[in-house]
Amino acid sequence: PESVCISSNHTHLGAPVGDSPEINCFADATYKDVFFRLCADAVILAYNRLDDATAKFAQTELKGISYNRDFVTDEGKYVTHSRNLGIIAELDEVDYEFPVIYFERNNTPIGAIISFALHQDTTEFRKIGYCGDYSSILSKKLKEKYGQDFITIFLIGTCGDVNHIPRDKSIPVKDYNEIGIALAEATIKLHENAESVGSGVAVVKEFVEIMHRPFNAAEEYKEITKMKSSLRARNALYYISSNPPATSNLAVQGIKIGDVFIAALPGEIYTTYGKQIKASSPFAKTMVIENCNSYCGYIPSRKGFEEASDLYESSLCYHSCHVPEAGDILVAKALELADKLKK
Repeated sequence: PESVCISSNHTHLGAPVGDSPEINCFADATYKDVFFRLCADAVILAYNRLDDATAKFAQTELKGISYNRDFVTDEGKYVTHSRNLGIIAELDEVDYEFPVIYFERNNTPIGAIISFALHQDTTEFRKIGYCGDYSSILSKKLKEKYGQDFITIFLIGTCGDVNHIPRDKSIPVKDYNEIGIALAEATIKLHENAESVGSGVAVVKEFVEIMHRPFNAAEEYKEITKMKSSLRARNALYYISSNPPATSNLAVQGIKIGDVFIAALPGEIYTTYGKQIKASSPFAKTMVIENCNSYCGYIPSRKGFEEASDLYESSLCYHSCHVPEAGDILVAKALELADKLKK
């Protein structure tokens, strides 16, 4: 079990797999039956088809696709998802790094592990049914280039505060097709510079217990007075009525492929934490991914809990309920695992 990483790349047009009667949402039983079987079959097929391959790594930066979605207003407030007047700056930074691990046989690419830090919510709520968002386009385009047997594993980077909508309204918003094509073109071009990562695979997984925020009458009042939408009110009320435990036991995983380190974190992590891990990692080649193994909602930066914050991601709900230092705890554990794998 410690060698298994279950990573969700996140899409707002995925099928519901659980019942939420309070929002009139119910599981798609047929989808679950087919999808769950396909997931298990993919693992079995991969195991049965194990073969030698060469792993190579390359990395570049992709700009003009991703933007921080939290902002500072001229009143000194921190807000989410706003293109209104009064915005003077982005609250935090964006991770433009685009790392790829290629797998080859006879100098021909047969698959790749690809990561990019951008929320998979780029369909603009189009009426197109279920959709794999930009990573599905990425996979399709790479199959067109390298053949239908080419396997794309897309692992989403730390993008809890990153989306595809620029603050400057004069810049056109790219949709999931354009983004998927851009990532595919970068993957194909980048292959020219890929270098061997060496051999060997190692995995370590450990758990950290993180406290939930204390929630008393004073905190409840402060949360409700910040609410400007029915969604935030619903989230807080659902949290209050759910009688949540005092802590969460969250998995943090380290994966080493040759001289590449992958830090796998739970939940939707702010970009700043991914960049901290990369900056302090003992591996020159480091990927940081989110939504792995267990879900814990958003993990905002410390700014999200300051008095000026009116961020959606730090509003209290059933999952996003951890103490402000949660991100620091996850970073420390990821770097601890990196040191273990380096030795």
